[in-house]
Amino acid sequence: MAGVTAVELAGARVTVMGLARSGVAACRLLQLAGARVTVADRKESAELTAILGSIDRDHVAVTVGARYESSLDEADLVVISPGVPYRLSSLEAVRRRGVKVISELELASQFFRSPLLAITGTNGKSTTVTLIGKFLAESGKRAFVGGNLGTALSEAAVEALRASQAGQSSPFDYLVVEVSSFQLETVDRFHPWIAALLNVTVDHQDRYESLDEYVAAKQRIFENQTASDFALFNLDDDRVAPLRQQVRAKRLGFTKASTIGADLDGGTFLDGDMIVTTVTGVRQEICRRSEIRIIGNHNVENVMAGWRPQPMRCCAAVRSTRFVAFL
Repeated sequence: MAGVTAVELAGARVTVMGLARSGVAACRLLQLAGARVTVADRKESAELTAILGSIDRDHVAVTVGARYESSLDEADLVVISPGVPYRLSSLEAVRRRGVKVISELELASQFFRSPLLAITGTNGKSTTVTLIGKFLAESGKRAFVGGNLGTALSEAAVEALRASQAGQSSPFDYLVVEVSSFQLETVDRFHPWIAALLNVTVDHQDRYESLDEYVAAKQRIFENQTASDFALFNLDDDRVAPLRQQVRAKRLGFTKASTIGADLDGGTFLDGDMIVTTVTGVRQEICRRSEIRIIGNHNVENVMAGWRPQPMRCCAAVRSTRFVAFL
């Protein structure tokens, strides 16, 4: 099948592999879109009792345990949860048949017209998306905040699709999504308006053969961006900063230094104790570093990455933010 819109999904045979939080949410979304859904997991039924109880077993086929890969045999589309390695031999066989294998994130993202802000990096994703959500709330905007953090994007897509089916407008003005490298491995049409790469350190060595492969997965967040989008980079990270030369989007940066590169379209930096930005084309002061209530130099970077161009409201959000749970 060519894509994953609701029209294209109607009547399609779709297998969801992995019955964690995002897999169950994808199942609900696919059902609402009219797909013929099969859910699959390598765990046995006894280990999945609670999860299987949340699925509409009258209308969803379930294949678990040793035969779970047989669910792929007649699939028109396969949606994988982040915990499912995209290199599984059974998934490679599916691809050779010309069947798309996509992530739950990819699936859900096709159901929105609202601007999508996607944040990835080894550390700081949860803090940054939470800050952006607070900034938007201070601005009176309706924002979904989730993805790899908290609520799966498919849950928001269910709300958006229901609103569309009822002839109503989208319930969200913005989508702020934490994105992991696992979710980016199968990028197809995922297209954030703003994409940010916060940092890269050695991680997930059980999943990737090298650090370069891990960085390449992270870098796919920018893959479908165009000149009307924005790509944001941590200029203090030696692995991240050079990647800005490879994007088509407008390039933005943030740094704890007192200036940004001339090759950028704008950025955020420190002038003494003041966090300053030029992303709107003019110099604006956001807040003082000493006003940030969340502890640690890395959270100065998170504020820089998450800032939106309304300094007074952003400052209020930063001053009120004391703690963010890291996932």
